[in-house]
Amino acid sequence: MSIYLDRETISPETGRLGTRFLLYPQVPHLAGYEKPETVWISTSPNEIQPGPADRRMYVADPLFEKPVYEYPFQPPFNGEQHPPAEAGPDGHFDHLDPSSRQFVCAHVFASLRRVLDIWESYLGHEIIWHFSQTYERLEIIPFVNWNNAQSGYGYMEFGTELNDQETVYPYALNFDVIAHEFGHALIFAEMGTPVGGSANREYFGYHESVSDMIALISLLHFDSVLDRLLRSTRGNLLTMNELNRIAELSGDRQIRTASNDRKMSTVTDSVHDLSKPFTGAIFDTLIEIYHHNAVDGNLVDLPESVSHDRLFELDHHEIELIGHRFADAFNAREFLLKSALANARDLMGSAIARSWSALNPDTLNYALAGAAIADQLDALGNSAAGDILMENLAWREILVRT
Repeated sequence: MSIYLDRETISPETGRLGTRFLLYPQVPHLAGYEKPETVWISTSPNEIQPGPADRRMYVADPLFEKPVYEYPFQPPFNGEQHPPAEAGPDGHFDHLDPSSRQFVCAHVFASLRRVLDIWESYLGHEIIWHFSQTYERLEIIPFVNWNNAQSGYGYMEFGTELNDQETVYPYALNFDVIAHEFGHALIFAEMGTPVGGSANREYFGYHESVSDMIALISLLHFDSVLDRLLRSTRGNLLTMNELNRIAELSGDRQIRTASNDRKMSTVTDSVHDLSKPFTGAIFDTLIEIYHHNAVDGNLVDLPESVSHDRLFELDHHEIELIGHRFADAFNAREFLLKSALANARDLMGSAIARSWSALNPDTLNYALAGAAIADQLDALGNSAAGDILMENLAWREILVRT
């Protein structure tokens, strides 16, 4: 498939900025997210083909219903396809009608590309696909007749959600689901895969947990999400809010929650249930880093007795006091609190990404994985954050408290 654009129409300045797409930060049927937002991805317009496609990934949209991939049926898809999403005369894709099939194709492509851009930035190098010896690029199937989504060897494909009113919503429009599935591919690429099925149960829980965190941290790169989050909570992230809802579905239903009180002694061997203590420890640490940034930066005035307590140590009255003090700070210093949250986001994202090189999938467990993240927090110059994480891991019964 050839590029249809006249490269002379794309200025060097535009090319350096990347390519514009429209993305929904959360599903479009969720109140407040009905309109997509303009997002830039790093690929320049003259490097994107109809589909969309670039040197890292491509969309294949089968004309007829395709069964989900399952061994031995694997990519590439070589059948007939719907007309591809194409760029406008300026080389960008933000002209597509959100109600069109081509928009869904562009949305899932740009969502995946944005997550890749974010995590390559944290790592400081290009991610090499774990399937690179077989496939040069990731194949993206935006529509399959299936109430699920999956990340496989060389592909990702997305089904649909059916809500209580029998309305069908494509998972290819759900940024959380897309980023979570991509999380599995990122972990495989950087950490490798277990040899001969030797991984223990916590390895699979780790995959679900960290993929959730990849989705959550990627979501926080939408400026509108940071604004909405802080305004809805008045800066107090101890409250239940949209940040800790992973893979938002219709209404108030959700697949998993990042904020939870689960410990290793209270979960089952079900992989999603098993993932909750590790997810909770990482999420609580992210929130505590934000709170410490706000307090240590003199943005919030808290009594010394509660300013640096662990979340699990706070009682109802202390939580109420923190809420009032953060609300006062938000009224006076909204944008500085936003900066404090962005700093916490990037510190935790960088530590998670850098920890992968220190982990072996054949021996990985929660204790080793948590300690690797804490080591990276220390290496990034925030040993206090590493200590917070270790205490949260101990409270979750992942580590023995000393």
